[in-house]
Amino acid sequence: MEKNNRWRAIVYVLIGAASYGVLSSVVKLAYGEGFTAGEVTGSQVLTGCLAMWLLSIPQWRRFRQLSGATVAKMIGSGTFTGMTGIFYYQSLQKLDASFAVLLLFQFVWMGLAAEWLFLRRRPGRMQIAGAVVVGGGTLLASGLLGGSQPAYDGLGIMLGLLAAVSYTLSMYVSGRVATEVPATLRSACILTGATILTLMVYPPHFIWNGSLLAGLWLWALVLGLFGMILPPYLFAKGAPKLNTGLTTILGSVELPVVMLCSVWLLREHADGWQWLGVAIILMGIGVSEWKGRFPFRRKNKASAT
Repeated sequence: MEKNNRWRAIVYVLIGAASYGVLSSVVKLAYGEGFTAGEVTGSQVLTGCLAMWLLSIPQWRRFRQLSGATVAKMIGSGTFTGMTGIFYYQSLQKLDASFAVLLLFQFVWMGLAAEWLFLRRRPGRMQIAGAVVVGGGTLLASGLLGGSQPAYDGLGIMLGLLAAVSYTLSMYVSGRVATEVPATLRSACILTGATILTLMVYPPHFIWNGSLLAGLWLWALVLGLFGMILPPYLFAKGAPKLNTGLTTILGSVELPVVMLCSVWLLREHADGWQWLGVAIILMGIGVSEWKGRFPFRRKNKASAT
C-alpha cells in the first residue's frame, strides 16, 4: 500500500508540473490577442483563487477549526507561487524564451541543494546523476545548441534565477507546511497568498477597464486551471509523500510539455537536438527514481542469504 501511495504521489507531481508546461503557450496566445502581462497574470491568479475556494466549500468547517498561525503559514507560503509567476513572466520580456526556460530549470539542482541545506540530507548518488542528466537534457531541449545565441540581459538573468529559487521554495514548502490540512483547503490558502502578492504588483485594473468582457475571461479560466488550480492542488497531494530532491526532478517534466504545446498550439519548430533533450530529461527522471529501489533489492538479497 505504501508503494502504491508513493507512485500515486509521483503521478500527482508529474501532472502538476505538466500543467505548468501548458502556461507559456497559452500566455503567448493571450498576448497575441492584445492583453498585457498585468492583465493576464492578475486575472489568472484571481480566477484560480476564487475557484479553489469554491471547491473547498466542503472543508470550510475544517477551516474554522484551524489556528490563525496555521492559516498564516499557508498564506505566506503562497507568496512563493506568486513570485514564481511574476519573476518568470518578467524574465520572458527580457530574454529569449529558450534561455529563460533554461534559467527556470535551475530548480532541479536547487531542490537538491535546499534539501541538503535545510534538512542536512545529502542527495543520493542516483539523485545527483538524475539531476546531471536532466541538466544536460535541458541544455539540448532549450535550443541553445541549435546555432542561435540568446539575448543576454543582466536583469533578465537575475529574474530568471529568482523564478527558479521561488519555484524551488514553493515545492519545498508544499511538502512541509500544514500537511495535515486537506489538499483543497491548503491550495485555497496558498493561492490566497499568491493572489495578494500578485495583485499588489499588478493592480486589478482588468476588473473595470473592459478587458474581461473583451475576451480576457476565457484566458483567465484556462490559465487559472493550469497555473493556479491543478499544480498547487496536485503538489499538495503528492509533495508531502516525496523528498524535495525527487519532487524537483519530477518537476522537470514541465519542459517536454512546453515543447509539445509550442509545436501543437503555436506551430513553432523544434529540431532533432531539442527532441533528444526531451528524451534525456525523461531518462533523468527515471534515473532519479531508480535510486530508491536498487538498495531495497540488494538488502532483500542479503537477508535471504
